[in-house]
Amino acid sequence: MIEILKMLGLTILQNASFTLVSRARNSNSILFHTFAAICSNGIWLIVIKNVVTNFGKIELMIAYLVGSVLGSIGMHYFSMHFLEKKFKAKV
Repeated sequence: MIEILKMLGLTILQNASFTLVSRARNSNSILFHTFAAICSNGIWLIVIKNVVTNFGKIELMIAYLVGSVLGSIGMHYFSMHFLEKKFKAKV
């Protein structure tokens, strides 16, 4: 169960940060985009290590899929309602 929660949490963070990078590209802030890119790539490395270590476990594949959807949609909402107003995004 710990492995599933770990995969779910990491994948939520990974996809949230990936979505943040995508949206940060349209902002006026290089610093904001830099921070988002560092987070996205750093978390991606951790997730890939976890995927390779647990390759073939169906329950972790499901956790990865659910986490990726939740992370992406959650960050999209958060960015639209909170971050983009602060960083004057042109999205």
